[in-house]
Amino acid sequence: MNRSIRNILGLAAASAIIAVGVPAVASSASAATAPASAGSFEFEDDWGYYYSKWYDHSRAKAKGHVWEGHDGRIHVSGKVYDKFSPWWLCGYAQVKFENEDGDESTYWAKKCGSSGYRSFHFAEHDVDSVQVRVCYWNEHQDKKKYCGRWDYVFEADEL
Repeated sequence: MNRSIRNILGLAAASAIIAVGVPAVASSASAATAPASAGSFEFEDDWGYYYSKWYDHSRAKAKGHVWEGHDGRIHVSGKVYDKFSPWWLCGYAQVKFENEDGDESTYWAKKCGSSGYRSFHFAEHDVDSVQVRVCYWNEHQDKKKYCGRWDYVFEADEL
């Protein structure tokens, strides 16, 4: 008999929750479809780890955070790591901002040596998308090598 009473009370409680919750879900659904103004919205997300291509059993890597500031600027911060590579290769992270006209601005951060990481932070106005790529920087040839793919960390369509 106790089991029956518990089942009935549980069913009554569940029904009450559903009855109360349905209007709340309906009102939150209508609020979700209302457009948010660009100034009031803040986008935040973590990205990474992203990696360079392999070189002799090692890869550079990077991870970070992307967000929209109150002023509408898109910020990308992160850390680039260079683990177990020869002294002439450095971890190298590139951040590419692109606007709707296709204009690009690319920034980079370089970390040489396997101890620790290098922090970076870049920001731009009027950004349609942001991509990140991790490479090695060859100190002998003064150019990037063994690059991984470009990965999107922000797209304006997500807003």
